[in-house]
Amino acid sequence: MPPLRRLLLLLLPVVLVLFAEADASPSACRNATCGDVPVAYPFWLIDNSSALGCGYPGLGLRCVDNTTLILPFRTHQYRVLDIEYGKHTISLTDADMQHSDTNSSCPHLHANLTIDDNSWLQLASSDSNITFLYNCKSNSSLLSSTSAVKLTGCGAGPEHIGSSYVFLDGWITGEAYDYECETVVVAPVIDAHKKAMVDAHGGLPPADGSFGDVLSAGFELTYSAHSDKCGKCERTKGWCGYRHNETSTTMDFTCFCDEGPTKSHCENCFLLDCHVNTVS
Repeated sequence: MPPLRRLLLLLLPVVLVLFAEADASPSACRNATCGDVPVAYPFWLIDNSSALGCGYPGLGLRCVDNTTLILPFRTHQYRVLDIEYGKHTISLTDADMQHSDTNSSCPHLHANLTIDDNSWLQLASSDSNITFLYNCKSNSSLLSSTSAVKLTGCGAGPEHIGSSYVFLDGWITGEAYDYECETVVVAPVIDAHKKAMVDAHGGLPPADGSFGDVLSAGFELTYSAHSDKCGKCERTKGWCGYRHNETSTTMDFTCFCDEGPTKSHCENCFLLDCHVNTVS
């Protein structure tokens, strides 16, 4: 047998093992860094070119220009400030705060954060709310409220014919339509930051650009690390993830194992005393 052919036959098992490991542990399962924020399981980086992903549904993150980590949530985007894996918290700020039409004295937000009860992500106990009312045509009743602060620097022109306000006390947003406000946005912030802002102004709501500072400092969400399917997969040293269904555009739950991807758990480890897999 020629030496080259003999060498290829010797290398064939190694190549097959490498392909099996690549299928068992996709690149999305491995730790990454975007900017200065580490991304590790159960979070994962969204890769539009890949038909599979490793991590919990809804915890996919997008790295923009290798510097900015974004959490796409429903139809809006939030910039990731930090992830504390030991505490199961992720710190975010509304991506609108980076737009050119947003300033500290009149932060212009465009979306409410609405979270379902069955979501992996939930508001943390450290959070509080600030309510913004933009471009309100009627203002007499609003101005009589001790908790209302009129925003300045919200722009000029026909699209800004009314006044804009902010409330610190979780004001009922449904009543805002009585004042013909164009947009109402309830923004989560860290409660301690909101209290510090008020205390810095003698116990009164500020009339300067502090609202933008508090919004930029972000808020926290907790993420659940428990799932029956993922728990069974992890206990057998697998990675919880998903793959595109071959017959439709939906995603199927997948447990990525050393022996390959499965729909449940890793067979070689199921009956053994296995520990939860860690990503390297």
